[in-house]
Amino acid sequence: MKQFTDRYLASIKPQEKKFTVREGRGFALQILPSGIKSFLFIFEINKQKGYMKIGNYPGMSLSDARKAYNDAYNLVKSGVDPREYKKAALEESRRKAEELAQSTAALEKNTFELLMDKGIPEDFIPITVEQLVAVYYIKYSKENHGLQTQRNFLYTFKSGIIPVMGKKLITEIRRKDAIALIQDLATRAPGQSGNVLKAGRQMFEYALLREWVETQPFLQITKAVPKAIANVCDRVLDDIEVPQVWNAISKSPSSDSVKRALKMILVTAQRSGEVAQMHSDQIIDRWWTIPAKVAKNGREHRVYLTDTAMSLIGNRKGHIFPSEKGGTGHVAVNTLAQAITRGYLSDEIVKVVGTRKIKARKSPYFGMTPWTPHDLRRTARTNMPRVGVSDEHAEEILNHTKPGIIGVYNKYRYDNEKKAALLKWEALLLELLSPKLSIEQSTAQL
Repeated sequence: MKQFTDRYLASIKPQEKKFTVREGRGFALQILPSGIKSFLFIFEINKQKGYMKIGNYPGMSLSDARKAYNDAYNLVKSGVDPREYKKAALEESRRKAEELAQSTAALEKNTFELLMDKGIPEDFIPITVEQLVAVYYIKYSKENHGLQTQRNFLYTFKSGIIPVMGKKLITEIRRKDAIALIQDLATRAPGQSGNVLKAGRQMFEYALLREWVETQPFLQITKAVPKAIANVCDRVLDDIEVPQVWNAISKSPSSDSVKRALKMILVTAQRSGEVAQMHSDQIIDRWWTIPAKVAKNGREHRVYLTDTAMSLIGNRKGHIFPSEKGGTGHVAVNTLAQAITRGYLSDEIVKVVGTRKIKARKSPYFGMTPWTPHDLRRTARTNMPRVGVSDEHAEEILNHTKPGIIGVYNKYRYDNEKKAALLKWEALLLELLSPKLSIEQSTAQL
């Protein structure tokens, strides 16, 4: 036995019959009469001797041969026949090649755009991630989610998931792929990372239940990427901040629609996406009916409109909070959130960028501790028990689904109780804004 070196291996000459030289521990080189030299692994497993060809020299370098030998040696130590392992690996490689060929053909025939445009064929089983996105969106989200949730999911899929793994096979996506995706987003766009994590988890859960995949790659990602955990906001405006926010909204450079919509969230305790889409057709006799397709949880919801709410609505027809931009006709949810972070100190302070003039100074969140439109809803909910509104009635105002068996059997919608509760909340709100201001005066400060 001799330590293998390239100089030594090159010096070995062929003989009339094949022969073998060994380095030790089963690592050997076989030389044929033709001059072909092959690395071998000679081993014993289950009390039987075995031989495995590693590769031809010098086509396979000595260092690569040692690595392959060490891998095989460790397999034998753990009781695995390296020949069977190699055979299984080749079979898996062949299977993946076939799947790739099939997916390429299927992708050309059923692209994401085509599936979204033409619909999902009967008995269609997605192969790639982007096909799964289309199936999940059309077959599940559109049937079970409100319009705003549908739009959010679709945007998240198209911007966060499809560009990175859209062409990959769904059977090949592993936790390491999901972690890499979320880790990158958590570094670049922490807010988006949480949305992508949620969308990916729900989509693959859908695929897992249908046995299209065998693993859930987006499960427990936050343990590996703590930054992806959405910041659970518990911001509630206190009695001093409520009038500060109300007045700051009134004095802001935002559009009339944006200012009224933000105030309507606080007055009615409804979701910003539902308030933004408010339409005169939904209002009858001081009751605003949020359609199931607009409600986030897909459940139609009735909201009593107090005098303050009616003052914010006025005599407008069509969209109550219209927008001159975009094709929806109403203000966008993002516009409401952006309005808060663009509370400029002065309309006169501008700077020129190219041919555009933009405001140069701004006071984010109107100079207050950061808050969001959803915090207005949370503030209203938090203050309801303060004026004698029960949790049961307050939760119904927020259109939260009832938990467990209660939600199955209790279908009462509490209209009288909701009206009484919202009137009590209005009285407290007006007291916080100013005990001397009338409803007309307080809502006129737009």
